[in-house]
Amino acid sequence: MDISIVLAQIWGVGCVVFGLSMFLNKKWTAVAVEEMIQNQGVIMLAGLVTLVMGLVLVALNNIWTSGLPLFITILGWLTLLKGAVILLFPTFTVSYYKKMNKGNIFAWGGFVLIILGLVLLYSVFA
Repeated sequence: MDISIVLAQIWGVGCVVFGLSMFLNKKWTAVAVEEMIQNQGVIMLAGLVTLVMGLVLVALNNIWTSGLPLFITILGWLTLLKGAVILLFPTFTVSYYKKMNKGNIFAWGGFVLIILGLVLLYSVFA
């Protein structure tokens, strides 16, 4: 099986589940983000996990063609970049998350994750 398909399946299911969690549990998500930005260790761990996820995606699927492989490659590089930004600029990350935690931004982010996950799953199973 092509690695792009496997990665799209993993990311698709993960995005749908996490997006539903964020969208359906708006208050819980807001509290979780608030607690996360209060804890420097959690920020560092989030950055490390995100960086490693991006590195794995890029190492396994750095294919600059078109279609699904390109989409997974871009997702990998964006994930790697996000992890690096969290680790290199933790103060910026905390201030950004504080701004994003106002209103229902994370709930809408959950909705976007659901759509992204469904697109990935559709591209694999259609």
